[in-house]
Amino acid sequence: METIEAVSALDAKRSAEAQIARAAHCPPWRHVIFGLLMGGLIATPAFDIKVRFAILFVLLALIPVIIRSDRKRMGMFINGYRRGKTRLVTFPMLVVEMSLYAFSAYCGIAFDDHSTPLILGVIGVIIGIAGSYLWQSVFVREMGA
Repeated sequence: METIEAVSALDAKRSAEAQIARAAHCPPWRHVIFGLLMGGLIATPAFDIKVRFAILFVLLALIPVIIRSDRKRMGMFINGYRRGKTRLVTFPMLVVEMSLYAFSAYCGIAFDDHSTPLILGVIGVIIGIAGSYLWQSVFVREMGA
């Protein structure tokens, strides 16, 4: 009896994972929003401190809006830091994006360079969008869909 229950439980788990994977396909605008958040952060050192903090406030305020939108659209929000193979996308992407931010801050603050942070911000947008698509692909594959 225990074997039958175990097989049934594993089948239910696989079915739930496949259902989550199907729901996890985000529209293109969702990937673009993530890229813009990352690029926006990287570009902030191009601006005066007051404008920089205003941009940071807006970027941070958008996070709960995105979470709410995901929950409304998919019925759930999937944390990017979850366990599994997606971490092999999340952490390298974070290292690259935060390195861009560090260099952007160095150029923008130390040298009063406004163009380098903007250029790095555009690169951050592209990396954010590509990383978001890659993360989704790895997640869907991991869930078995």
